[in-house]
Amino acid sequence: MTDSNTAQEAQSQQYEYRYDAFKNISPKLIYPMAVKVLPADQSFTKWKWTKNVVSLVLRLVANQAMQNVSLRKGSACRLITFIRLYRILEDPKNSSYIERLFDFIISIARALTNRFKRRPKSQDIEQDVKQNQKPDQVQARVEAMVDDIQQQSKTKDPVKHLSFEDYRNLFQIIYLPDISNHFLEDRSFAAQRVAGANPLVIMQVSELPEYFKVTEEHYTKVMGKDDSLQAALDEGRIYLADYKILDEIDPGTVEVGVNGSIKETIEKFGYAPLALFAIASGDCPGRLLTPVAIQCSQDAGSLIFTPPSIAAVDEERWAWRMAKTVVQVADGNYHELISHLGRTHLWIEPIALGTYRRLAKHKLGKLLLPHFEGTFFINNAAAGSLIAKGGVVESILSGTLLSSVTLSVKAAKGYPFAFNDSMLPKTFAARGVDDPQKLPDYPYRDDALLIWDAIHKWVKSYLEVYYSSDDEVLSDAVLQAWLAELVAEDGGQMTEIGEVIPEDRRPKIRTLDYLIDATTLIIFTCSVQHAAVNFTQASLMSFAPNMPLAGFNAAPTTLKVSEADYFSMLPSLSLAEQQMNFGYTLGSVYYTQIGQYKANEVELEEMNQHDYFGDSRISHHLEIFQNKLKEIELTIQQRNETRPTFYDILLPSKIPQSTNI
Repeated sequence: MTDSNTAQEAQSQQYEYRYDAFKNISPKLIYPMAVKVLPADQSFTKWKWTKNVVSLVLRLVANQAMQNVSLRKGSACRLITFIRLYRILEDPKNSSYIERLFDFIISIARALTNRFKRRPKSQDIEQDVKQNQKPDQVQARVEAMVDDIQQQSKTKDPVKHLSFEDYRNLFQIIYLPDISNHFLEDRSFAAQRVAGANPLVIMQVSELPEYFKVTEEHYTKVMGKDDSLQAALDEGRIYLADYKILDEIDPGTVEVGVNGSIKETIEKFGYAPLALFAIASGDCPGRLLTPVAIQCSQDAGSLIFTPPSIAAVDEERWAWRMAKTVVQVADGNYHELISHLGRTHLWIEPIALGTYRRLAKHKLGKLLLPHFEGTFFINNAAAGSLIAKGGVVESILSGTLLSSVTLSVKAAKGYPFAFNDSMLPKTFAARGVDDPQKLPDYPYRDDALLIWDAIHKWVKSYLEVYYSSDDEVLSDAVLQAWLAELVAEDGGQMTEIGEVIPEDRRPKIRTLDYLIDATTLIIFTCSVQHAAVNFTQASLMSFAPNMPLAGFNAAPTTLKVSEADYFSMLPSLSLAEQQMNFGYTLGSVYYTQIGQYKANEVELEEMNQHDYFGDSRISHHLEIFQNKLKEIELTIQQRNETRPTFYDILLPSKIPQSTNI
């Protein structure tokens, strides 16, 4: 056996598969994941990454202490303390503001409240990291702090008569998202289909489902009598958000406690609505999506809700708001379970594992491995906490834990698109949203395609240095072994990946074009796609009334409801607080940056000085890619000065290199 084969065998043994990561949920949930967090993936030992996480946790601790102050001591004390904290957090002249943040916020939090009987010291965490302690020890300290936050939020008494101000008041030190000022507007509701947390569902339709009986009267009531539903369908101006897949989720329950004891078990509601949108006729580039009709279930004959007229009574407005909330609950569950957990975190795991095992010393592996840094760590942490029994997914999402994670696994294995159909331009074409003339305002599409094209050119330039023909690709035994492992039953268990021909049905990488496309998809998903669905959790999903992750009352069945009916659908303040903590934390940590390659063992501060690609042929193309990303940054900033819907989620400077949070 050659030395290279021996090294490969050792690599394969180090990076092992497990298929029972969700065995505590159900032994039937089989999905390939890494047995353990790998040495090259222990990003938690890097001080800058850890510091950002801990600073967020401390903000949440102080934020909740502030809530207690506002209840006990009044708004004056809250204002004074907030101003002091604001100065620390926002002073651009303070080059070491996060270091000071540790001591400052923890002292404020301790002074304000004694509710936390067990709060780990931030100084201990800092000392652990600086002394290069084991990642498990550092992780345990942070998890304990997070647990304090969750336990406190679970002990708050449910408030029976809520207002929007109650939800806004949950934000004290951490920023109240701007969406809190606009979420009731129809314009905001429509904009979130194309620039929201989940801009991946809407599709163009030429006819409506038989069970969605929107009439001409419904349509012209919104779009005016100069237009017609049939004309809009014929001209490609009708778009549908259909959440039928969510019928597979079984509604769950959640326990709400007071002072640590269980008070009651609350039933949650999930929905599988349909929402219809239209674009006005004409050629004006500023034409926007307009919400036309909502049906709150897949059942034929269900009530159709339309936007209220100017003369509508308040009860009709509350009914329309309830219908929109049904859609938002559905979109939030689709986002977390399919677009986020399923189609990024879980989808990437077997590809990353196979790459570490088979391509660690290969030219393709050198390109891909930086895009997997931190993925095993965050996925392992999620499997043991967020998506475990008693975790956030079970608490704040609509469904039972089993049905929710089952849907995520289904997404990872190919819903709604298999690997070969997941190339970004293909997905837009398949949904009929690829034509800017028909759907002018679609910021996610426009920005994502810019970066997809840049990644594709970078990957093409890189691979063409090493491959000059399809035959060289096909004859690369290491590359073919990588694909074979990705599809193997005792490997990645992936389907519909690779190329097949009539005379050979075994999937292989047969052409350079396919290798370029596949590599582009992997890099895009690890970085851009994950950023698109992750960082909106802070800006759009942390404010629960905008996108509740569960309903707490049935969908409306009449065209007139009361304000109390509407608020009965929203989560309690304790659950809204958990959603705020969850969304703010996951949506606020930025670690690494797309295009800035580095070896895993190199510190972030040394990234720009590290020559990861030593081949001058590669470094030249990398410089072109990095400059292109800078151009895209400027293009997106210029677009945001004029386009109707502001969208800065995909600024390259805000896109991490990998799925690491």
